[in-house]
Amino acid sequence: MTRSVKFTLPLLIVFSLSCGLFAPVSPAPPRLAPLMETGTAEVQFATQTEIARVTNFTATPNLLATEVESEAMIATLVAAYTPTPTSSATPEIDPADLMEEEKPIPPPAISPGGSYRLENEVLIGAYGIRYWHNVDIGTDFEDIVLIEKTGVKSIKIETASAIAPLTGADINGDGYPEVIIETYSGGAHCCIGTQVYSLGETPTLILKKPESNAGGQFQDLNGDRVYEFITHDDIFAYEYCPYVSSPFVKVIMAYDAEKGSYLPASPAFPDEYIDDIAEDLIGAERVAKAGVSESGEWDETSKCSVLPLVLDYVFIGDLEKARSELDRVYTFDDLDRFWNDILFILQDSPLYVEKEVDE
Repeated sequence: MTRSVKFTLPLLIVFSLSCGLFAPVSPAPPRLAPLMETGTAEVQFATQTEIARVTNFTATPNLLATEVESEAMIATLVAAYTPTPTSSATPEIDPADLMEEEKPIPPPAISPGGSYRLENEVLIGAYGIRYWHNVDIGTDFEDIVLIEKTGVKSIKIETASAIAPLTGADINGDGYPEVIIETYSGGAHCCIGTQVYSLGETPTLILKKPESNAGGQFQDLNGDRVYEFITHDDIFAYEYCPYVSSPFVKVIMAYDAEKGSYLPASPAFPDEYIDDIAEDLIGAERVAKAGVSESGEWDETSKCSVLPLVLDYVFIGDLEKARSELDRVYTFDDLDRFWNDILFILQDSPLYVEKEVDE
Protein backbone atom coordinates (compact mmCIF):
# COMPACT_ATOMS: atom_id res chain seq x y z
CA MET A 1 0.00 0.00 0.00
CA THR A 2 2.74 2.20 0.60
CA ARG A 3 4.21 1.71 -2.80
CA SER A 4 0.97 2.88 -4.33
CA VAL A 5 1.28 6.20 -2.72
CA LYS A 6 4.77 6.65 -3.95
CA PHE A 7 3.86 6.03 -7.56
CA THR A 8 0.63 7.95 -7.37
CA LEU A 9 2.11 11.30 -6.27
CA PRO A 10 4.53 11.78 -9.16
CA LEU A 11 1.89 10.82 -11.59
CA LEU A 12 -0.46 13.29 -10.02
CA ILE A 13 2.07 16.03 -10.39
CA VAL A 14 2.69 15.23 -13.98
CA PHE A 15 -0.95 15.03 -14.64
CA SER A 16 -1.51 18.32 -13.01
CA LEU A 17 1.14 20.04 -15.09
CA SER A 18 -0.14 18.64 -18.22
CA CYS A 19 -3.69 19.52 -17.42
CA GLY A 20 -2.96 23.00 -16.05
CA LEU A 21 -4.25 22.26 -12.68
CA PHE A 22 -1.51 24.31 -10.96
CA ALA A 23 -0.69 28.12 -11.53
CA PRO A 24 2.78 28.94 -12.90
CA VAL A 25 5.26 30.19 -10.43
CA SER A 26 6.98 33.59 -11.39
CA PRO A 27 10.75 33.54 -11.37
CA ALA A 28 12.51 35.36 -8.55
CA PRO A 29 13.36 38.98 -9.49
CA PRO A 30 17.00 39.56 -10.25
CA ARG A 31 19.09 41.14 -7.47
CA LEU A 32 20.48 44.60 -8.06
CA ALA A 33 24.16 45.56 -7.59
CA PRO A 34 24.99 46.83 -4.10
CA LEU A 35 24.87 50.47 -5.21
CA MET A 36 21.45 50.06 -6.74
CA GLU A 37 20.24 48.46 -3.63
CA THR A 38 21.08 51.55 -1.61
CA GLY A 39 18.21 53.54 -0.28
CA THR A 40 17.19 56.93 -1.63
CA ALA A 41 18.84 58.91 1.17
CA GLU A 42 22.07 57.11 0.66
CA VAL A 43 21.95 57.76 -3.09
CA GLN A 44 21.50 61.51 -2.52
CA PHE A 45 24.44 61.58 -0.10
CA ALA A 46 26.68 59.78 -2.58
CA THR A 47 25.65 62.16 -5.33
CA GLN A 48 26.45 65.23 -3.25
CA THR A 49 29.83 63.77 -2.26
CA GLU A 50 30.75 63.18 -5.90
CA ILE A 51 29.75 66.72 -6.86
CA ALA A 52 31.92 68.10 -4.07
CA ARG A 53 34.84 65.99 -5.20
CA VAL A 54 34.56 67.24 -8.76
CA THR A 55 34.17 70.86 -7.64
CA ASN A 56 37.30 70.75 -5.47
CA PHE A 57 39.34 68.81 -7.97
CA THR A 58 42.88 70.05 -8.50
CA ALA A 59 44.80 68.79 -11.49
CA THR A 60 48.17 67.23 -10.92
CA PRO A 61 50.67 70.25 -11.15
CA ASN A 62 53.29 70.63 -13.87
CA LEU A 63 56.30 70.27 -11.59
CA LEU A 64 58.88 71.61 -14.11
CA ALA A 65 56.88 74.76 -14.96
CA THR A 66 56.18 75.34 -11.28
CA GLU A 67 59.89 75.10 -10.45
CA VAL A 68 60.92 77.60 -13.18
CA GLU A 69 58.22 80.04 -12.13
CA SER A 70 59.26 79.70 -8.50
CA GLU A 71 62.93 80.40 -9.26
CA ALA A 72 62.02 83.53 -11.25
CA MET A 73 59.86 84.80 -8.39
CA ILE A 74 62.67 84.19 -5.88
CA ALA A 75 65.18 86.07 -8.07
CA THR A 76 62.78 89.05 -8.28
CA LEU A 77 62.27 89.09 -4.53
CA VAL A 78 66.02 88.89 -3.89
CA ALA A 79 66.70 91.82 -6.23
CA ALA A 80 64.07 93.96 -4.53
CA TYR A 81 65.03 92.95 -1.05
CA THR A 82 66.17 95.65 1.31
CA PRO A 83 67.68 94.27 4.46
CA THR A 84 66.32 95.62 7.67
CA PRO A 85 69.17 97.49 9.36
CA THR A 86 70.40 95.97 12.50
CA SER A 87 69.26 98.04 15.38
CA SER A 88 72.02 99.60 17.38
CA ALA A 89 72.13 101.07 20.78
CA THR A 90 70.53 104.49 20.97
CA PRO A 91 73.37 107.05 21.07
CA GLU A 92 73.51 109.43 23.90
CA ILE A 93 72.68 112.98 22.75
CA ASP A 94 74.46 115.92 24.21
CA PRO A 95 71.88 118.67 24.79
CA ALA A 96 74.45 121.17 23.56
CA ASP A 97 74.39 119.49 20.14
CA LEU A 98 70.70 120.28 19.81
CA MET A 99 71.35 123.99 20.18
CA GLU A 100 71.91 125.93 16.98
CA GLU A 101 75.38 127.40 16.81
CA GLU A 102 75.27 131.15 17.15
CA LYS A 103 76.81 133.07 14.30
CA PRO A 104 79.35 135.70 15.36
CA ILE A 105 78.04 139.21 15.20
CA PRO A 106 80.31 142.22 14.61
CA PRO A 107 80.10 144.98 17.19
CA PRO A 108 77.88 147.95 16.29
CA ALA A 109 79.35 150.82 14.31
CA ILE A 110 80.08 153.67 16.71
CA SER A 111 81.54 156.90 15.37
CA PRO A 112 85.06 157.65 16.65
CA GLY A 113 84.03 161.30 16.92
CA GLY A 114 81.28 163.75 16.11
CA SER A 115 83.01 164.89 12.94
CA TYR A 116 83.18 161.39 11.39
CA ARG A 117 80.60 159.92 9.05
CA LEU A 118 80.44 156.26 8.07
CA GLU A 119 81.35 156.05 4.38
CA ASN A 120 81.87 152.31 3.90
CA GLU A 121 81.35 149.15 5.93
CA VAL A 122 82.41 145.54 5.31
CA LEU A 123 81.27 142.79 7.69
CA ILE A 124 83.36 139.60 7.75
CA GLY A 125 82.34 137.02 10.34
CA ALA A 126 82.76 138.59 13.75
CA TYR A 127 84.67 141.54 12.27
CA GLY A 128 83.39 144.93 11.26
CA ILE A 129 85.61 147.00 8.95
CA ARG A 130 84.42 150.61 8.89
CA TYR A 131 85.67 153.51 6.81
CA TRP A 132 85.05 156.84 8.57
CA HIS A 133 85.28 160.16 6.73
CA ASN A 134 86.12 163.33 8.64
CA VAL A 135 83.53 165.82 7.42
CA ASP A 136 85.25 168.77 9.11
CA ILE A 137 88.34 168.47 6.90
CA GLY A 138 88.24 169.48 3.26
CA THR A 139 90.56 166.66 2.22
CA ASP A 140 90.54 162.90 2.78
CA PHE A 141 93.87 162.85 4.62
CA GLU A 142 92.13 162.59 8.01
CA ASP A 143 89.94 159.60 7.15
CA ILE A 144 90.40 156.43 9.18
CA VAL A 145 89.51 152.74 9.02
CA LEU A 146 88.63 150.76 12.14
CA ILE A 147 88.93 146.96 12.29
CA GLU A 148 86.66 145.90 15.16
CA LYS A 149 85.74 142.66 16.91
CA THR A 150 84.01 142.17 20.25
CA GLY A 151 86.52 141.40 22.98
CA VAL A 152 89.52 142.30 20.79
CA LYS A 153 91.41 145.59 20.72
CA SER A 154 90.40 147.59 17.65
CA ILE A 155 92.90 148.42 14.90
CA LYS A 156 92.95 152.03 13.74
CA ILE A 157 94.47 152.88 10.35
CA GLU A 158 94.98 156.58 9.73
CA THR A 159 95.18 158.51 6.44
CA ALA A 160 93.03 155.78 4.90
CA SER A 161 91.97 156.23 1.31
CA ALA A 162 90.05 153.03 0.51
CA ILE A 163 89.09 149.50 1.50
CA ALA A 164 90.47 147.46 -1.40
CA PRO A 165 88.08 145.21 -3.39
CA LEU A 166 89.91 141.98 -2.46
CA THR A 167 89.00 142.49 1.20
CA GLY A 168 87.28 139.36 2.47
CA ALA A 169 89.28 136.95 0.31
CA ASP A 170 92.02 134.65 1.58
CA ILE A 171 94.87 136.05 -0.51
CA ASN A 172 97.77 134.42 1.36
CA GLY A 173 96.41 130.90 1.83
CA ASP A 174 96.42 130.93 5.65
CA GLY A 175 92.75 129.96 5.87
CA TYR A 176 91.53 133.36 7.06
CA PRO A 177 90.07 136.29 5.12
CA GLU A 178 92.15 139.42 4.78
CA VAL A 179 91.33 143.10 4.92
CA ILE A 180 93.33 145.37 2.58
CA ILE A 181 93.54 149.05 3.35
CA GLU A 182 95.09 151.66 1.11
CA THR A 183 96.44 154.87 2.58
CA TYR A 184 97.46 158.25 1.24
CA SER A 185 99.01 160.99 3.33
CA GLY A 186 98.78 163.70 0.70
CA GLY A 187 101.42 165.70 -1.10
CA ALA A 188 102.47 166.08 -4.70
CA HIS A 189 103.99 162.60 -4.99
CA CYS A 190 103.89 161.09 -1.53
CA CYS A 191 102.85 159.10 0.22
CA ILE A 192 100.93 155.96 -0.78
CA GLY A 193 100.78 152.88 1.40
CA THR A 194 99.11 149.47 1.67
CA GLN A 195 98.32 147.55 4.83
CA VAL A 196 96.95 144.01 5.00
CA TYR A 197 95.56 142.26 8.08
CA SER A 198 94.69 138.58 8.34
CA LEU A 199 91.44 138.18 10.28
CA GLY A 200 92.09 135.15 12.49
CA GLU A 201 91.21 135.07 16.17
CA THR A 202 92.92 138.45 16.36
CA PRO A 203 93.91 140.76 13.48
CA THR A 204 97.47 140.08 12.31
CA LEU A 205 99.44 142.52 10.16
CA ILE A 206 100.95 140.58 7.22
CA LEU A 207 101.89 143.45 4.88
CA LYS A 208 102.76 147.08 5.34
CA LYS A 209 104.27 148.50 2.22
CA PRO A 210 106.63 151.39 2.87
CA GLU A 211 104.94 154.66 2.05
CA SER A 212 106.25 155.96 -1.23
CA ASN A 213 105.30 157.42 -4.57
CA ALA A 214 104.16 153.99 -5.81
CA GLY A 215 100.99 152.09 -5.15
CA GLY A 216 100.56 148.38 -5.71
CA GLN A 217 98.22 145.56 -6.65
CA PHE A 218 97.71 141.90 -5.81
CA GLN A 219 97.99 139.23 -8.46
CA ASP A 220 98.54 135.45 -8.47
CA LEU A 221 101.62 135.27 -10.68
CA ASN A 222 102.39 131.55 -10.49
CA GLY A 223 98.89 130.08 -10.25
CA ASP A 224 99.24 128.68 -6.72
CA ARG A 225 96.17 130.61 -5.43
CA VAL A 226 98.39 132.74 -3.22
CA TYR A 227 98.59 136.34 -4.33
CA GLU A 228 101.79 138.25 -4.83
CA PHE A 229 101.99 142.01 -4.29
CA ILE A 230 103.41 144.03 -7.18
CA THR A 231 104.70 147.53 -6.52
CA HIS A 232 107.69 149.71 -7.47
CA ASP A 233 110.76 150.99 -5.67
CA ASP A 234 111.21 154.75 -5.96
CA ILE A 235 114.41 154.96 -3.92
CA PHE A 236 116.17 156.73 -6.81
CA ALA A 237 113.51 159.46 -7.06
CA TYR A 238 115.23 162.85 -7.24
CA GLU A 239 118.63 161.18 -6.88
CA TYR A 240 120.04 162.06 -10.31
CA CYS A 241 117.19 163.93 -11.99
CA PRO A 242 113.70 165.44 -11.47
CA TYR A 243 110.85 163.23 -10.28
CA VAL A 244 109.29 162.89 -13.72
CA SER A 245 112.49 161.31 -15.08
CA SER A 246 113.45 159.28 -12.02
CA PRO A 247 113.55 155.49 -12.45
CA PHE A 248 110.94 153.24 -10.79
CA VAL A 249 111.85 149.58 -10.77
CA LYS A 250 109.31 146.80 -10.36
CA VAL A 251 109.21 144.94 -7.04
CA ILE A 252 107.44 141.67 -6.33
CA MET A 253 106.59 140.73 -2.76
CA ALA A 254 105.53 137.18 -1.89
CA TYR A 255 103.94 135.73 1.23
CA ASP A 256 106.34 133.83 3.48
CA ALA A 257 104.27 131.32 5.46
CA GLU A 258 107.06 130.64 7.97
CA LYS A 259 107.48 134.29 8.81
CA GLY A 260 103.81 135.12 8.37
CA SER A 261 104.51 138.19 6.27
CA TYR A 262 104.91 139.49 2.74
CA LEU A 263 108.59 139.95 1.87
CA PRO A 264 110.51 141.15 -1.23
CA ALA A 265 110.98 138.20 -3.60
CA SER A 266 111.75 139.69 -7.01
CA PRO A 267 114.57 137.21 -7.85
CA ALA A 268 112.00 134.40 -7.72
CA PHE A 269 110.03 135.95 -10.61
CA PRO A 270 112.51 136.77 -13.41
CA ASP A 271 109.94 136.20 -16.14
CA GLU A 272 107.91 139.14 -14.83
CA TYR A 273 110.76 141.46 -15.90
CA ILE A 274 111.08 140.35 -19.52
CA ASP A 275 108.84 143.07 -20.95
CA ASP A 276 110.40 145.74 -18.74
CA ILE A 277 113.90 144.78 -19.88
CA ALA A 278 112.92 144.91 -23.54
CA GLU A 279 111.37 148.36 -23.16
CA ASP A 280 114.15 149.84 -21.01
CA LEU A 281 116.81 148.48 -23.39
CA ILE A 282 115.42 150.60 -26.22
CA GLY A 283 115.73 153.84 -24.24
CA ALA A 284 119.22 153.03 -22.91
CA GLU A 285 120.63 152.20 -26.36
CA ARG A 286 119.12 155.33 -27.91
CA VAL A 287 120.78 157.55 -25.30
CA ALA A 288 124.07 155.65 -25.68
CA LYS A 289 124.15 156.36 -29.38
CA ALA A 290 123.31 160.03 -28.89
CA GLY A 291 125.86 160.44 -26.07
CA VAL A 292 123.84 163.25 -24.53
CA SER A 293 121.61 163.87 -21.54
CA GLU A 294 117.86 163.43 -22.21
CA SER A 295 116.35 163.16 -18.75
CA GLY A 296 117.42 166.42 -17.17
CA GLU A 297 120.18 164.82 -15.02
CA TRP A 298 121.72 167.17 -12.50
CA ASP A 299 125.22 166.40 -13.77
CA GLU A 300 124.24 166.32 -17.47
CA THR A 301 124.95 162.59 -17.87
CA SER A 302 122.60 159.80 -18.94
CA LYS A 303 122.23 158.19 -15.51
CA CYS A 304 118.40 158.34 -15.36
CA SER A 305 118.13 157.02 -18.92
CA VAL A 306 120.21 153.88 -18.33
CA LEU A 307 119.23 153.17 -14.71
CA PRO A 308 115.87 151.43 -15.52
CA LEU A 309 117.66 148.74 -17.55
CA VAL A 310 120.41 148.29 -14.96
CA LEU A 311 117.92 148.05 -12.07
CA ASP A 312 115.83 145.42 -13.88
CA TYR A 313 118.79 143.05 -13.81
CA VAL A 314 119.81 144.06 -10.29
CA PHE A 315 116.37 143.26 -8.83
CA ILE A 316 116.18 139.80 -10.39
CA GLY A 317 119.58 139.10 -8.85
CA ASP A 318 121.73 139.15 -12.01
CA LEU A 319 124.40 141.64 -10.94
CA GLU A 320 126.85 140.44 -13.56
CA LYS A 321 124.46 141.21 -16.40
CA ALA A 322 123.56 144.54 -14.80
CA ARG A 323 127.18 145.62 -14.74
CA SER A 324 127.89 144.45 -18.30
CA GLU A 325 124.89 146.37 -19.64
CA LEU A 326 125.98 149.47 -17.71
CA ASP A 327 129.43 149.20 -19.28
CA ARG A 328 127.83 148.99 -22.71
CA VAL A 329 125.26 151.84 -22.55
CA TYR A 330 126.81 154.34 -20.16
CA THR A 331 129.43 156.39 -21.98
CA PHE A 332 130.59 158.83 -19.32
CA ASP A 333 133.84 158.63 -17.40
CA ASP A 334 132.40 158.17 -13.88
CA LEU A 335 131.28 154.62 -14.66
CA ASP A 336 132.80 152.86 -11.64
CA ARG A 337 131.65 155.49 -9.17
CA PHE A 338 128.14 155.37 -10.65
CA TRP A 339 128.01 151.58 -10.22
CA ASN A 340 129.18 151.75 -6.62
CA ASP A 341 126.64 154.44 -5.85
CA ILE A 342 123.84 152.23 -7.19
CA LEU A 343 124.79 149.36 -4.89
CA PHE A 344 125.24 151.68 -1.90
CA ILE A 345 121.83 153.34 -2.30
CA LEU A 346 120.09 149.98 -2.60
CA GLN A 347 121.31 149.05 0.85
CA ASP A 348 118.73 151.46 2.26
CA SER A 349 115.86 150.06 0.23
CA PRO A 350 113.39 147.89 2.18
CA LEU A 351 112.15 146.46 -1.13
CA TYR A 352 115.43 145.18 -2.50
CA VAL A 353 116.70 141.68 -1.69
CA GLU A 354 119.75 139.94 -3.01
CA LYS A 355 119.36 136.65 -4.81
CA GLU A 356 120.02 133.64 -2.64
CA VAL A 357 122.98 131.58 -3.81
CA ASP A 358 122.37 127.84 -3.97
CA GLU A 359 124.89 125.93 -1.91
